[in-house]
Amino acid sequence: MVNYTPKNLQVKNKISDLENFISNYSSAIIAYSGGIDSSLVSYISNKVLGKENTLVVIAVSPSLNKKEYSLAIGLAKRNNWKFRPIFTEEFKNDNYLKNDLNRCFFCKYELYEKLEEIYEKENYEVIFNGTNFDDLSDIRPGIDAAKKKNIVSPLVNCKISKNEIRKIAKQIGLPNWDKPAQPCLSSRVPHGVRISMDVLNKIEKSENYLSDLGFLNFRVRAHGDLAKIEVTKDDYNKFSDFETREKIVKNFKIFGFKFVSLDLLFFNSGSLSRSQFNEK
Repeated sequence: MVNYTPKNLQVKNKISDLENFISNYSSAIIAYSGGIDSSLVSYISNKVLGKENTLVVIAVSPSLNKKEYSLAIGLAKRNNWKFRPIFTEEFKNDNYLKNDLNRCFFCKYELYEKLEEIYEKENYEVIFNGTNFDDLSDIRPGIDAAKKKNIVSPLVNCKISKNEIRKIAKQIGLPNWDKPAQPCLSSRVPHGVRISMDVLNKIEKSENYLSDLGFLNFRVRAHGDLAKIEVTKDDYNKFSDFETREKIVKNFKIFGFKFVSLDLLFFNSGSLSRSQFNEK
C-alpha cells in the first residue's frame, strides 16, 4: 500500500484518473512493447479489470530487437499478466519497406489489424495502446493508424506526460520506470532508404554490443556502409579511450559495416525523423 505525501499527491491523482478511465471498460487488449508507457497501461489494466479480463499482446517482427523482446516477456511473467506474442507481417507490405515518412503508419496499422482479429474473436471490449500525452506534439504517423482503428489511448485521455509516467511507474514499483525509449530498429534507417533484414540485423548486433559495453541511451543509425553512433553527453568521453574505439570499430565491421563514426552532436531521440520531415 502506497503512503501518499503532499509531494506525491499529483502522482496519486494521476493514478486515480487512469484507474477511473480504464474502469469504464470490462475487458481490454493492450498493445504492449515492453516500454514504460505500455507497461504502465498493462499494469493498471490488470489491476483494475483483473488478469482474466486483460490480454497483454506484443508484436514480434524483424524490427523488434530480440533483447527488448526478452525483457518485455520477463516483465509480463514477473507480473503474472496474461501474455501473448503475435507475429506481424509488415515486411510483406512494400509501403512499409520503402520507408517513406509514413512508415510507422503501416507498421501500426498491421499491428492493430492483428489485435482487432483477437478483439472480435474473443469478445474484448477495447484495445488500448501506450501513446502518451507528449506524443501528440511529436511526429507520430502511428497515431493516425490508431485513430483509423479506434484504438483507445488511456494516457492521452488522462493527459499523462512521459515525465509523469516515469514518476507513476517508479511509485508503483515497475522496474523499467527509467528505461530509455527504444523505438523499432527500422527507425535507425533514413527515410527513403529501403528497409531490409540485412540492415536491421547489423543495427541490432551493433546496438546490443554497445549495450553490453555499458552504454544506456544511444542509437546506431545506418547510412549505407556507415554506422553513425549517437550517445548522450555523459557517455561521450568514453570514446576518448583508443582501445574502446578500436574494439567498437572492429566489431561493427564484423557485423557488416565498413565505416563507423561518432555524431559530434549528442543523442537526440527522433532527430532523424524530425530532420527529414523538416526538409520535406
